[in-house]
Amino acid sequence: MRILYLAMKDLHQILRQKKSALFLLLMPLLFTGLLGILFDRNGKNDPRLPVALVVLDDGILGTYYKTLLGYSDTIHPTVPEQTDSESLGQLVRSQKAAAAIVIPEEFSAQILAGESPRLTLIVDRNAPVGRAADRAVQLAATRLLGAVQAARLSTEAHAPFDSDEIRRAYLLESLADAVRAWGNPRVTVSLRPSGIASAAQKDFGQASSGMLVFFATIGMTTPAYILLAERRSRTLARMLTTALSRAEIIAGHTLAMFTTGFLQAVLLALFGRLAFGLDYWRAPAATLLLAGALALWSAAFGLLISTLARDENQVVLSVMGGTLVLGLLGGAFFPLELTGRSFAAIGHVLPSAWAIEGFQDIILRGATLQTILLPAGILILYALGAYGCAVWRLRFDAGK
Repeated sequence: MRILYLAMKDLHQILRQKKSALFLLLMPLLFTGLLGILFDRNGKNDPRLPVALVVLDDGILGTYYKTLLGYSDTIHPTVPEQTDSESLGQLVRSQKAAAAIVIPEEFSAQILAGESPRLTLIVDRNAPVGRAADRAVQLAATRLLGAVQAARLSTEAHAPFDSDEIRRAYLLESLADAVRAWGNPRVTVSLRPSGIASAAQKDFGQASSGMLVFFATIGMTTPAYILLAERRSRTLARMLTTALSRAEIIAGHTLAMFTTGFLQAVLLALFGRLAFGLDYWRAPAATLLLAGALALWSAAFGLLISTLARDENQVVLSVMGGTLVLGLLGGAFFPLELTGRSFAAIGHVLPSAWAIEGFQDIILRGATLQTILLPAGILILYALGAYGCAVWRLRFDAGK
C-alpha cells in the first residue's frame, strides 16, 4: 500500500501540471497525425519507376506497347522533353528515369510482317532499379508479341475471309482483345507480408509505431524530473525516516510513471486504429503486454537517469540524447530493413528496436501473444536492469 500511495502522489503531481498534458498527450497525437498525413500524401503518388518512352512508330503496335507498359506494376511510361539519345542517357544517369525506350519507325509494320524489329533501350543494369525496369520492359515486349501471335492464331482459326480488308479488321480486333486481356487478367495474385499489410499500411505502421516508441522515450523526462526534485528538496531524505525502503521508493515512482506511459501507449494505439486503420487490437493481449513492457522500461530508465543527473540540464541532455540515439538506431523514423545488415544488428541491441518491431509485428504481420513474448521480455529485462541500477545508485543526501 505504501508503494501505491507514493505512486498516487506522483500522479496527482503530474496532473496538476499543464505541461504534462502537452508532452504526454497532445504532442504524441500531433506528431503521429502529421507523419500519417505525410505518408498518405506520398502514397497517392505513383510508386512505380518512371521510364522515358519515345514512340517514333505511327502504327497501332507502338500504342499497344505503351499500353502494356502502363499495365506494369513496376514501371510507368513518361514522355521526356528531349528525345535525342544523349538527353535520354542523361535522364537515366541522373536517375530521373529508371530506363529509356525508343520505339523505332515501322515498328508495327515489321512485327505484322513477321519480322523482329529492335527497340532501343537505355538502362543501367548494374543498378537495382535498372534491372527491375529492364525486366518489366522485356516482359511488356513479350506480352505484345504474345498478343500478336494469339491474334494470328485466332485469325487463322476463323479463315477463310471474304476479303483481305475483313481479314485485317478481324486480326486487329483480336489483337486489341488480347492486349486488353493483359490489363484485366482473369486470375491475379496479390502478395502481402503475411497476407495482412498493404503498402499504405506499412507506411502508416512505421509512423505510428515509431512515434509511439519515440514519445515513450521522451516520457523518461517526467520520472527523472520528479525524483531529481525530491532529491534537491530533501524530500527523499525525509522519506527515509519512514518505513519506506530504497526499493519501495523507486517502485512507487516507477508505478506512477508506468501508469502514465502505459495510458499514453494505449491512447496512441487507439489513435492509430481510428486515424490510419492500423489493427493494434487484432491481438489485444499482445498489444497490452507490449505497451506495458514499453512503459515499464521507459519509467525505469527515466528514474535511473534521475539518480545519475545533478540538475535539470543534465536530465534534459541525457533524455534528449538518449531519445535521439534510441529513435534513430531503433528505427523510429525509418525501417531498419532499409539499412545495412550491420546497422540493423546494432539497432537491435537497443530496446527501442524490439518495441517498434513488436508493434509492427502486430499491425502488419498478424503477430499473436506468443510472438510478442520475445520483444516484451527483452523490454522487461532492460527495465529490471535499470530498476536495479537505480536502487543501487540512489543517494538520499539532498545535497548530492
